[in-house]
Amino acid sequence: MSQRTKRTLTCWALMLSIFVPMVFAAPRLKIEPPAKRISADQSVILKIQLEWPQIEGPYEINSLEPKLENLTLEKQNQLQETGETVSQTFLYEFRPLKVGMAVIYPFEISYRKTATEPWSPLLVPEQKINVVSSPPLKAILIGLGPLAGLTSVIFAGFKLWKLFKAREAAKNIPPQDPRQQIYAKAEESIATFSSPDAKEKLAHWSNQLRIVIATYYDISSKTITSAEILSFLKTRGLPAGEWNEISKLFEQLTEMQFSKQDIPAYDLERMQKTLLQYIKGKIIIGNSKF
Repeated sequence: MSQRTKRTLTCWALMLSIFVPMVFAAPRLKIEPPAKRISADQSVILKIQLEWPQIEGPYEINSLEPKLENLTLEKQNQLQETGETVSQTFLYEFRPLKVGMAVIYPFEISYRKTATEPWSPLLVPEQKINVVSSPPLKAILIGLGPLAGLTSVIFAGFKLWKLFKAREAAKNIPPQDPRQQIYAKAEESIATFSSPDAKEKLAHWSNQLRIVIATYYDISSKTITSAEILSFLKTRGLPAGEWNEISKLFEQLTEMQFSKQDIPAYDLERMQKTLLQYIKGKIIIGNSKF
């Protein structure tokens, strides 16, 4: 093999090692489809989960409301779990309008790394549900009539047993972790704090973030500045993914706080959403690993 051929193959191998991971770095889509057959008085849930390695950093995710036939969207919730793998879960609860075929038409969940990048779509395929009639209430009541007395006795006994078990369980319930109250309070404060001054909002959010991080990593209350928190975490051998996530949050807040230009409302909303997702992750995980 000539030297020229060897150099060419080496260049191709280097380019592939750099660019292939970048091309394929994307959240992995998991879908838990709704039940295929339900009665008219039942609700149905569609669960969608996006997962990616924490080392890839945070993604901005946008979920569109699906177009529906013979269904109405009752609830839409989302939650995030953070660890070696980050998991963003969307839960849609639907209720049928009438007996017949119901359809959740295909829709997209989009993601991107930064506000300057285009949105990349992930397609959620069409879901069909057969809605059948509920059993007639009158027929059920007639059929249960002979058993009414026996049911009452069993129910009363069950209630007494349940009360006894609840009292026993209450004795064994560990006290609520006070840290969870701190996380929840910070989450509420960031979500509800109102001010016409964008810099005042950012200063308030930054303070709440410091409280959460100091609580989660058992940092002394005397260490209150962002720089001191980062310096402390540096000495504790924090995993690279966690360190990058925290330092990036502080860096973004600092850049926005000291920017000489007006901050667009969209950037403020995106920063608020990122902070809330981070704190929700701490609520789900619980206590510090230290």
